Amino acid sequence: MTSRPQSWDELRKLDDTAPTATLPENLRPLVNEQRPPQREMRLIERADLSNASSGVGESFDADAYRPPWLPGSFSPKRAKLPRPPSVIHHDQRLEPVITYPPDDRTIYNDRSYPWGCVCKITTAAGRVGSGVLIGPRHVLTASHCVDWSTSAAERIDVHLTGTVAAATAFDTVAYAFTQISGDPTVTTLDEDYACLVLDQRLGDVWGWLGTKTYDSAWDGDNVWTSIGYPTDIASGLHPIFISNKSMDEDEWDYGSGRAMTTAADMQKGQSGSPMFAWWDGIPYAVAVMSAYGNVWASGDENWCSGGSDLSRIVRQARNENP
Repeated sequence: MTSRPQSWDELRKLDDTAPTATLPENLRPLVNEQRPPQREMRLIERADLSNASSGVGESFDADAYRPPWLPGSFSPKRAKLPRPPSVIHHDQRLEPVITYPPDDRTIYNDRSYPWGCVCKITTAAGRVGSGVLIGPRHVLTASHCVDWSTSAAERIDVHLTGTVAAATAFDTVAYAFTQISGDPTVTTLDEDYACLVLDQRLGDVWGWLGTKTYDSAWDGDNVWTSIGYPTDIASGLHPIFISNKSMDEDEWDYGSGRAMTTAADMQKGQSGSPMFAWWDGIPYAVAVMSAYGNVWASGDENWCSGGSDLSRIVRQARNENP
């Protein structure tokens, strides 16, 4: 053995080491040899819908569902932010690289309905977003949270808290009007939503939110709540909620897909988070968090995506994949 470690240049000149045995059968169950799950992509053409009208001014609401074994609550149980690690160097305490944003997003840990319907979405490439159960095996999220460049499935963790999820599934079909890759633009912002069909009926266990079409008469009303997984809080491993927020529909958006600004705080990882409110004690989503930026030359704002097309795509996904 040499008296010094080998350099990188020396290692590059060496031959690779070939295996000398096969994996024992008793150890094979410890190795994941399955291929990543695959899923189908469905780009929805309006002309192909059973109702060929434009959708403007129409209602395509979908019902919500609370399982009878789950309690319902209108405010989740809050959870403490995990304690940051202590870093000591030469007897001096150093500040760890953790951010505590000065906003009103609050970590929670509550599996009661509808708070347990929150989903964290991770693509095969590791990109993360948020979503919510919107049917028995359906999740509503943002279109740009789906990796449309591959058929590899997204992983959906329901109510992930730390490293523990209430349930985990993969999507088998992804529905969208517009397959958005990268960040939404001024032309795609109002169609930044997708409905994922899961390989398990997790909504039967945890329930799901309904959908309604946003009405501009609600502009400025502080009634909206959102749940999701921002990466700037607890590394995106704990769900947050934010409530009593308003939205304002863009006055120049006349189609069945609509864009709305919001006063809700938004950071990376929250894309796809639902904006929902209660009607007669039942929660309905009307939009998803989409983007931040100067979209209409009106200054930097947080944007949501909704409209009757959001409900249409959920309805079609649920009808074709009950």
